[in-house]
Amino acid sequence: MLMKRRVVITGMGVISPIGNDLATFRENLKKGTCGKDSEGFPVIDGRKLPPVFRVKNFNPKRHGTHLLDPLIQYAVDAAEQAVADAHFDLTSVDPYSVGLSVSSSKGGVCTLDRFQERFLRHPSAIMGARMYTSAVPNFADQWIARRMKIRGPARCYVAACATGAAALIAGFRVVSEGAAEYCLAGATDASITPLMLAGYYNMKALAKNVIRPFDKRRDGFLVGDGAGVLFLETLESAKARGIRIYGEILESAQGQDVTHPIHFDLKDHALSYTLKVLMERASLTPKEIDYISLHGTGTKQGDLYETLEIKEAFGKGAYRIPMSSTKGMTGHMLGATGAVEIIATLLAMQEGFIPPTVGLEEKDPQCDLDYTPRKMREHSVRTAVKISLGFGGQVKAIAFRKI
Repeated sequence: MLMKRRVVITGMGVISPIGNDLATFRENLKKGTCGKDSEGFPVIDGRKLPPVFRVKNFNPKRHGTHLLDPLIQYAVDAAEQAVADAHFDLTSVDPYSVGLSVSSSKGGVCTLDRFQERFLRHPSAIMGARMYTSAVPNFADQWIARRMKIRGPARCYVAACATGAAALIAGFRVVSEGAAEYCLAGATDASITPLMLAGYYNMKALAKNVIRPFDKRRDGFLVGDGAGVLFLETLESAKARGIRIYGEILESAQGQDVTHPIHFDLKDHALSYTLKVLMERASLTPKEIDYISLHGTGTKQGDLYETLEIKEAFGKGAYRIPMSSTKGMTGHMLGATGAVEIIATLLAMQEGFIPPTVGLEEKDPQCDLDYTPRKMREHSVRTAVKISLGFGGQVKAIAFRKI
C-alpha cells in the first residue's frame, strides 16, 4: 500500500497580466484590476481580433532565458519566485528528493510562429533544433530542472485548460506517496499568436471585447499569458522548518466528458461526478466549503454547465457557497489558468477574502449562484475547492484547507 502523507504549499510564484510577483498579483486581485490590453490584436485576413491579456513589464533577461520561448521564461521566473517564497535552499537537500510537475497546454507556439517563415526561406537543421527545444510542452520543466539542479521524479501532463490543476494534482501525489520530499508544481502558457487566436476566433470561443463570466451578455473568453508555480512539501517538513503555510491539499479528483472536443454535455455530469468523488475522498460536506474557485470562462454553454453541475453535486447547499471566476482580471491563461487560480485561492484563504468576478454586472437568471460580482468580499476561508475544465473533456477538482 502506498503511503499517504499530508502535503502543504509553502511557496508560490506568479507571472500574470495583473502582476509578475506575488505582492502585485495579490493587490490587483483584491482591487479587481483588469489586465486587458488597451488595443486588440493586429488584423488577420481583414478581421481585427479581440483584445488580449499580455504579461507586462516582464524582464526576459533576468534569468538568461531570453532566447527561449516566453512560456519557458515565465515558468523559470515563477519557479524561482516559489522557491524564494518558501525560503528553501535547494542545495541543502538531495537533488533526487525534489520532484517537478510543470507543464503547458500546447508548448512553445510563439517560437513556432517566430521561426516558421524564416525556416521555410532558409531551411536549417540548427534552426529546427532551436525551434524544437522551445516547442515541446515539457521543456519548461526541463529548463527549471537544469537551472535548479533538480533530479527527482518529473511529471508533465497536458490537459488543455485544466493543465495547471493536473500539474498540481500530480505534484501532490508525488509528495503524498513519498516519491519525493518536495515538488515544484504548476503550469505556463504563452499563446498570443495569430494561429492560436485565429483558431479560437473560428471556434467562436472569443468574446468581442469583455470577459463576462455568468453575465447574461457573456459571449466568450479572451486569451491571456503567464505562469503559476507552487512549492509543495510535507506538513512535517514545513513545521520543522517553521515556515508559513498557505494551505494543505486535502484531496483531488479527476473526470472525463467524452461527448465533444470543446463543449461539455449537460447530461453527462462529468463535473458533478468528479465533485462528489472529491467530497467523499476529502470527507467534506457542502456546509464545510467556504469558497469555490470556478473555471468561469464567460462562454454561454460553459458557465451554464458549471452552474448546473455544482447544483447537481451540492444541491441546495450550493446557494450558500461564495464562488468566483478571476478570468475577468487575468484573461483565460489556458494551460496556466488553473495554477494561477489556485494561487489566487490560497491568497484568499490566507487573507480572508473572496476574489471578485470582474465583468459580471447583469446575472444570467439561469446562473443564479453567489459569484461575488465586481468587488471582492471579506470572508473567512478555511476550506476551498478549485474547479478546472479543459477542451477534450478534462475535469479536475482539488480541495484545500487552511492550517
